[in-house]
Amino acid sequence: MSRNRLTLFRLVSVIVVLAGMCPLHAYAQFVYVNDNNFNSGANTATGYKVVPGPALSIIAGSPYATFGTGLGKFFAPLQEVAIAYGTNFKNCLFVSDPLVTSSFPNGDIAAYKINAGTGVLTYVGNFVDPTDTSGANNLGIPLAIDRRVGFPYLFAGFTGESKIAYFKVNPGNCKLTWVSSTPAVGISGSAPPQGMAVTKTGPHVVVVSYGDGSVQTFKIVGASLVPKPLVTSTGFINQSAIPEGVDITANGKYAVFGDNQPLGTEVEVAKILPSGALSTTVDYGGPANASGVNLGPGVNSQNVWISPGFISGKNYLYISNDYSSQVTTARLSGLGIVSAIPSTGCTGVFTNPTTLNPGTWSFPAGLHTVKTTPSGTGLVVGEFGGPSSVALLRIQNTSGCTKEVTGSPFADPNSNFGVFSLDVFPSRPF
Repeated sequence: MSRNRLTLFRLVSVIVVLAGMCPLHAYAQFVYVNDNNFNSGANTATGYKVVPGPALSIIAGSPYATFGTGLGKFFAPLQEVAIAYGTNFKNCLFVSDPLVTSSFPNGDIAAYKINAGTGVLTYVGNFVDPTDTSGANNLGIPLAIDRRVGFPYLFAGFTGESKIAYFKVNPGNCKLTWVSSTPAVGISGSAPPQGMAVTKTGPHVVVVSYGDGSVQTFKIVGASLVPKPLVTSTGFINQSAIPEGVDITANGKYAVFGDNQPLGTEVEVAKILPSGALSTTVDYGGPANASGVNLGPGVNSQNVWISPGFISGKNYLYISNDYSSQVTTARLSGLGIVSAIPSTGCTGVFTNPTTLNPGTWSFPAGLHTVKTTPSGTGLVVGEFGGPSSVALLRIQNTSGCTKEVTGSPFADPNSNFGVFSLDVFPSRPF
């Protein structure tokens, strides 16, 4: 073999190996929304492809029937989740149906296989909590996925019965098998789970927020969830803020909560202790500028999302301002400390906060980074309305400031007053 041919052979071999090690970079980027339609048995999921521009283009075949019923009337956090299970396994999307046509069990989860090349969904089935004898899941069914390799677990908060159902995913076909159900209720004794997230590293726990100002973890032990002590949030005690959305840092050490705070932008951070329990939350922002931090003029902050990586030693923390129709960016240090990004730190067309372009929508809800780069490159934001829509924003990598792209928002003709939740595939790895 000649030297040139040998060099070419080695180069091709390296490329093949790297492609196997980094499959996410070979995929196109897709966005999925839970249309959350409340007509009996008529819920659907709509898919978008991120195309040059950038812009969003609806995937052929949308909307995809869930064969269940949504519930279009609440800021329901994270009612769908996507995951890639690697070579020889399927890529899966799970979508909540808070109501179904049958009386009991009530509420289900629709499962799909994702075609990584086209984004097209293939329906797999609907899965229920067989112990559920409650009524409607009026606060939705929040979902959380365990992203540890070899731990294909999905957790669903059935708010009608105030339980967290534990499912095992078959990575070969995306079907779910119910494992157990664990009571989960806030410190008031009546509030069900609202936001949920799962640690990928550190103590393996499900972090839960409730609608009464309290938060909690459940340690994943075999086929069971073991509850840890309830914690009343500092923001609730001092500023009447209610933690709802939740995200967890990549190292599994800190849980970040987005607060329902009608008087400003407020977030809270709790350390996840070695035991798996939560520490007392540290409060940032709000009308009292807790911790000496003013997070800007945005109003309400129920949904939060942590950037995929560090920029200058810190993550960006993206926050949707549901009442002022804005997106705010803050910084999150490796020690869980939140700091503001002043508008003076933005340059060019980028701003912080960014006021979203008007449309037929009423308020923004869930948000998610578009790519797995450290800043996430872009943001998508679900917008509730008639019809609902999805906003697409660019992120200024050096500052975290944002700018909505030309042509945004992109309408979801399949959802009338329903979109609260969305997810992106390939997703952030934690």
